[in-house]
Amino acid sequence: MDIHSRLSFAPLVDAWAKTATEGRPGTRKLYQNLLDRIKRHPELLEPIEDISLLKEHEEWVDMLMATLFPVTYSDQEDIYGVGIPFGHEVIYSSSRFRELFLDESGSLNRIPEEIANQHLQIEKCASAYKMILSQLYGHKIDGTITSILKVPNPETGLVNYYELDLDTTFIKVRPMGDLPDITGFDQCCNMADILHHEKLLNAFPLNRFRFEGITIVRIKNVTHREVINSIKNILLEQHDFGDTEVFYQLEKQIQTLIGIHNVRMGITPFFRVNDHQLVVEQFTHHSLLLKSVNNHAGEDSICKVFQELFKETDQPLLLSAIDDVWLNRYPLLQGIADQGYKSAAFFPLKSNGKLIGVLTLVHEEADKLQHQHLAEAMESIPLFVLAMEKAAETLDNEVDKVIKQHFTAVQNSVEWKFTEAALQFIAAKAKGAKAKIEPIVFEHVFPLYGAIDIRNSSIERNNAIQLDLLEQLKQAGEVVRLAQAKTKMPLLEEVAYRIEKYSYNVSNILFSGDEVLIDHFLRNEVVELFEHLRVLLPEIATAVEAYFKQIDPSIRLRVHHRHDFEESITLINQELSRFIDTEQEIAQRIYPHYFERFVTDGVDFNMYIGQSITPDKPFDTFYLKNLKMWQITTLTKAAQLAHQLQLRMSNPLKTTQRILAHSIPISISFRTAERKFDVDGAYNIRYEIIKKRIDKVHVKGSNERLTQPGKLAIVFSQSKEAAEYLDYIEFLQNQRLLLHDLEQLELEELQGVVGLKALRVSINMDTEDKPLKDGQPEVIEIAQN
Repeated sequence: MDIHSRLSFAPLVDAWAKTATEGRPGTRKLYQNLLDRIKRHPELLEPIEDISLLKEHEEWVDMLMATLFPVTYSDQEDIYGVGIPFGHEVIYSSSRFRELFLDESGSLNRIPEEIANQHLQIEKCASAYKMILSQLYGHKIDGTITSILKVPNPETGLVNYYELDLDTTFIKVRPMGDLPDITGFDQCCNMADILHHEKLLNAFPLNRFRFEGITIVRIKNVTHREVINSIKNILLEQHDFGDTEVFYQLEKQIQTLIGIHNVRMGITPFFRVNDHQLVVEQFTHHSLLLKSVNNHAGEDSICKVFQELFKETDQPLLLSAIDDVWLNRYPLLQGIADQGYKSAAFFPLKSNGKLIGVLTLVHEEADKLQHQHLAEAMESIPLFVLAMEKAAETLDNEVDKVIKQHFTAVQNSVEWKFTEAALQFIAAKAKGAKAKIEPIVFEHVFPLYGAIDIRNSSIERNNAIQLDLLEQLKQAGEVVRLAQAKTKMPLLEEVAYRIEKYSYNVSNILFSGDEVLIDHFLRNEVVELFEHLRVLLPEIATAVEAYFKQIDPSIRLRVHHRHDFEESITLINQELSRFIDTEQEIAQRIYPHYFERFVTDGVDFNMYIGQSITPDKPFDTFYLKNLKMWQITTLTKAAQLAHQLQLRMSNPLKTTQRILAHSIPISISFRTAERKFDVDGAYNIRYEIIKKRIDKVHVKGSNERLTQPGKLAIVFSQSKEAAEYLDYIEFLQNQRLLLHDLEQLELEELQGVVGLKALRVSINMDTEDKPLKDGQPEVIEIAQN
């Protein structure tokens, strides 16, 4: 849009006059002297159409400008100038301004036209409307508009950023005709309102106003600030830290920040996922340090060198010239030198005091990188740290997602193995390859197994069901007899017959087919009958209501005894699980191992310990013995806890305890389909078979089951296994946890398993201290023919 404007010094001179009247004595005298002298040149007080007039009064123009730019402004360093309002003609400028933006004729031609049009047009319109509304209508308009210009540096070819501030203090607005009606624009109170008020363009055409005066232009180099903001935006918006496009955008910004065109950047993350140190190819293909390294040993070496290098300092390391001295001191620099770089700087990226990566800057010329360049780059380092933290968090989430999708929630002791498999899977997907999860296998581990079973839980559950059915049938029979006394209905006789028949069946052996039949009878036929009787025979309504109150309305069955049984089961399982989990925390401190616990009618657990599970900590059989001691002690105390819980049970239940001793190491692998570990290999399966079959094994030559309430049974196949556990039993007898009735038993043959034996000993359920019998443990040997 065209804007009518003319050069005029009158607004500036008016400001002199005001200062000459209201200013301090010395200031008044100075400006009064200037006013007296300027009046001798009335041609300078009128609007100037031909700026060539300024050539005749060049000395006076300098004096006028001196009142705008005091001696604190540097002609060589500061960028400032004065021009015609909203025009491109510059009538006065600093040397730095002329060098950057003016050609020999004094015109603005160093700023690309599209940049000037885009930024200055917006600034021009907003400033014009601000002056119209404030000067002609008395509106106070807050705020200013500053434009950022991107200007190529002719020396480096890099983009420099300049902030443009147009000062319109000495411009007067004059309407060309009647003032437009301001109704509807009263809400304009700041520059943002003006910029977004499209109706202003139609109601206030700028060509109906004339702007007279001068525009003061102040320009500031804000390259550093804008580059830092650009780096911040790139890093905060990026979704993949290893993205090539993102990386080269950052490299370009770093070049602009330090002012060196050909500097190259590298980023080397040192991620820890699930507390496991790793180097991820997905994020390291822009690493200059790892470019020539193709093995984990080399990657670990570089990681350790930089961990040590920046252990005590956060300051960058500058190698202005990579020479033999530096190469001998840090051989890892050979990879940088082999790439043709002669100058390098390394910036530590730390989070909470820990090194999470290194930012590398290199150049092909020696001595190209200097300390001032490091200082320029330092402000960007916290942004790279934030980006590295975000990338690490993203990777951690990806790994957890893969683990949960393909594995399960895993324990700390084996999480590192799942992390490695997840990372390999993620890396393969990133390359576009057909990704496949590698098998999770731990070889040469020692198994420990323990179980606490609720004795005869199936029988107790059936007893509870029988009692509920009997009581419900009995109460139903009473209602039916009441109804028979009031009315003669053949159906009542048939129902009474079936109640008696079903009561007899339930009192003896309850077969599953009978249970289903009786359930259907009570839940459907009896309920429907009683609903009708309640209406037909109001005199027995009270008895019917009493019946309905005794059954569960959702399933229409009496469940009192079943509820008591389930409550007892739940109480035992919850308390034993909580106890074992608490004790397991102690066991993990002995030596990290894999532990899994299962809850059914009781609690059983598997433990696997070995060097392959904990590669960072040397394994010794000493740790295995400690965990076996933990195993037998925990089962003993769990049995005592279950015994004490009987006082809190409506249906007191007893438990049996068993251990399977197995001294030969096995291999386990993770089964993705079942999301659990299982033994691996034909020979190792024998261990799993024994574990599953010993819960109901009998003592050889008898009908007596090995596992008995209040006792601990330890099954073994080799004498050395028994000898080891005998030592533990003796100790626990000394601690009054076990009684002195130890039995050594031979067990019946199981399918595919022969030669099993067992130790069995009673658990001291009386926790009060008692003296040892004769001070020695008693062993009862039962020989079998």
